[in-house]
Amino acid sequence: MTRSAPIDWADLQCAYGSAERVPELLGRAEDAGADFGPAWDDLWSYLCHQGTVYSASYAALPLLAAMCLRQEPRGYMVPLQMVGSILASNDAPEGAEEMRDQYAKDVGELRVIAERCVKLADDDGEFIYGLETLAAFEGRGVWSRTLSYLADGEVPLDCIVCGEDLLVQIEEVPATVTCWDGSQAPTTAKPAEDLGPMEERLISLAHANNRPLVAAKLRQMFGTVICPECHAEFPIGRAFD
Repeated sequence: MTRSAPIDWADLQCAYGSAERVPELLGRAEDAGADFGPAWDDLWSYLCHQGTVYSASYAALPLLAAMCLRQEPRGYMVPLQMVGSILASNDAPEGAEEMRDQYAKDVGELRVIAERCVKLADDDGEFIYGLETLAAFEGRGVWSRTLSYLADGEVPLDCIVCGEDLLVQIEEVPATVTCWDGSQAPTTAKPAEDLGPMEERLISLAHANNRPLVAAKLRQMFGTVICPECHAEFPIGRAFD
């Protein structure tokens, strides 16, 4: 784990201004144990508020990493997912890349844990969250922020051409695409045929861990949709760029 000088939290920023309360919140979260609950919810709100991260978020990385190393690996580890969400954020302060690089050793150690946790998932939902977290450690990108929609079975997005609010019912295979207001007839999504390296990696992990339904949903997620309103066809990932 990265060793550094004591942190002056009052000089760092979180979602609510000064980060002086973050050490207290980190302590409460660890005392609360391995399961997600109010203490973790509070910490998440301070450090990764609706996907936005802050200088305090990166300063907390080695402390969150230490929590992970003190816990027995399992299918879902809250501090591990929080680190993944911080790394994956595309709404970060100036100098974020340098801050990520500062904690590269911690990130490398956690990537190994993240890969192990994928194999320990108890169900498809845990497995999907594990894949999203692993994607954050292996290169970030759009799937490190959006794969969790698969666990809900619905992907909300805006048409990249006309701006219509759409909902992809990805619980179904093939997935269907509807307008939120139901004003147009649904269309059918097209599963991906040509995959990039990250997409190949995620689908291969699903097959290797005997998750055929997750693999089928991933191929839908990596594919294209047709907007029921304007009939434009575009990759789902483009809607989250």
